[in-house]
This record gives sequence, structure tokens and C-alpha cells, in this order.
Amino acid sequence: MGNTNARNGFLLLSKYRGAVMGIAAIWILIYHEYIRLTQDGAFAALEFAERFIKRIGFCGVDIFFLLSGIGLTFAIKKEKLPRFYYRRIRRVALPFLAIAAVRAVTEQWDLSFFIKNVTGYHFYTRSIYSLLWFVPAIVTFYLLFPLYYRLFDDAENKTLFTAGAIMLWLLVTLILRERQRNDLFGFTNRVPVFLIGVLFGWLTQNRKELVFTKRTYLFLLIAFLLGLYLAYLANFKNYELLVPVGNCCLPNCLIAVSLPLLLAKAFDFCARCIPRIEKAAVGFFAFFGVISLEFYCVQEWFSDLMIPKLRNAGLPDALINLAIFAMVTAIAWAASKVFEYFWQLVELPFAKKKKAAAES
Repeated sequence: MGNTNARNGFLLLSKYRGAVMGIAAIWILIYHEYIRLTQDGAFAALEFAERFIKRIGFCGVDIFFLLSGIGLTFAIKKEKLPRFYYRRIRRVALPFLAIAAVRAVTEQWDLSFFIKNVTGYHFYTRSIYSLLWFVPAIVTFYLLFPLYYRLFDDAENKTLFTAGAIMLWLLVTLILRERQRNDLFGFTNRVPVFLIGVLFGWLTQNRKELVFTKRTYLFLLIAFLLGLYLAYLANFKNYELLVPVGNCCLPNCLIAVSLPLLLAKAFDFCARCIPRIEKAAVGFFAFFGVISLEFYCVQEWFSDLMIPKLRNAGLPDALINLAIFAMVTAIAWAASKVFEYFWQLVELPFAKKKKAAAES
């Protein structure tokens, strides 16, 4: 990467996207399954830090929505619409259906209940937490994105268009605050960060001359710290910020918009000053970025199964955390390889046909 590119924070984020995604994936695991180790009040500051990091770990989801918005702006330009939809659904289908099948067997779902869960019907009519809520949420964004992007791409001022779309979202949210099911705000409150991701994706591709100065990073750091403070008010003091279920709206948006750019800059700094550490860290986190969806799909089901058994075996909480992390990682990696091989088999006849047509 040239010096100009290194000074553009959006291009840096594009370079380290996989590593940032991996950090978000691990943060979500901490939120769901990590057992706090300082719970006796002996180390108050450490105990609070541990509680805080775990409590706001669902911010990792917002980071995924931001990165998804960025990624879709690249994909929509490289693929025709049927191919665009196919590749998006292809990525989420098998991990989602595999866990649905496991839960259907272990929890004795009937066929109707299974279908309503995997189609997202229960997501919209019953509870977003019926089954792996992130998957039907991101599929909804996938389905609506091409229409939104057509309007976005036609807009003369993309930043003003994004601001207008967010204001429209806010107006609709406030109108629906007494009518919409409360848990559904946990999804709709993530609309702004996804739209900002779309804007970031466009800026990454069309404003490569942008330079992030020290003032820019100071602004991002202030936004990040403000997000943390608002997250504290919303999650620990029960403040309702702006909209219903406000703990997953404004605080998360500030954190998700600023933290990935700050992380990308930190990785870039390490690459210039301590390249071996940068290479190892980026490789480690990028691995989890690659298996992030399987990692997410597996963790709650498997951890709920294993943590009681590990506790009954007398393992201390620290070892349980490590064991769960290692086992979820192993299962997610193995599953990703199985799914990859499955799609290779499915697509092999089409690849051969395409190759034969090209040669003829």
C-alpha cells in the first residue's frame, strides 16, 4: 500500500477488514458466553472493565452491519443482480440451516415451527430472538440493498442523501415507538449504522485521495469515547437514548463507526513499527473474520450444552472460557470447511459448463 493509501482511513479499513471482523466476532462471543472472573469486588476497576466489555459486546453486531454495508457496495458493482443475491444467500444459508436442524431435533420442533424459524416468519411476527437473529436481519438488508443503492447512487450528494435516509428512519421509528414490537427495535435500530457503512463503501471507492489527519483520528477517538459513555448510561443506568431500546442505537453507532477505523490505524502503525506483531495479530483475527458466521451460529447452542458439563467436571471459570473458545473455534472452522466443500460440489457442473463454453 502506498503512502497516500496509508493515509486514507477508509482504504486502511478495507485492507484490515477481515481482522476487524474477527475482533467483532470474538467480542460477540464474549457477550454471549464469557464467564466473568472478577466477581468478588476485590479488584473494582478490573471488575467494572470486565463487566463493561462483556455487557456491550453486542456492539460487535453493529460493526458487522457497518462492514456489510461497505462490502455490498463493492459486490453490487461486480455482479449482476441474480448473482448478487445468490452469493449473499449462499454465504448464510448452510450455517443457519445446520443449527436450525440441530435445534429442531434437540428441541423437538415440528415442521411448521422449523419452517417459520428458518424463513424469518417468526423473526417478524414473534421475536427476533427465535433463531440466530443476525441472519434474518442481514438477509433483510441484502434483499433491500439493491433498491436503496440505486437511489443512493443517483443522489448528487451521497452524504446528504445518507443523512436524509437516517432522518427518515428516525421519523418512522418515533412514529412506531408505541406500535412496533419492542424486541424488533433491536434490529431496526441498526439501520443507521448499515446506511453509514454504505456511504463508507462508496467513499472507499470514490474518494481515494482523502487524507485522515491527526485531527480526523482525534475526532474518531472522541466519538468512540462518547459512544462508550452513552453505552454506560444506557446499559448500566437504564437511560433511554433517543429511541426505544436505545442501548443498541446511538451508543453502538458511535462505537461501530469509529472503532473499526481506529483499529485499522492501529494495525497500520504496528505494520510500520513492529511488523511481526502486526502480521501475527492480523493473521489471528482475520482467521476469525473468515469463519465469523459459523462462529456466531455455533456459539450459543454449543456453549449452553457444554458449560454446565464443564462446571460439573469442576473446571475453574478461566479454563471454561478457554475451553469454550477453543471448541467453538474448532467446530466453526470444521463447519466452514464442510460448507465450502459442499458448495464446490454443487457448483462444479456449472464451472465445467462455463469452462467448456469459454474454450469453444
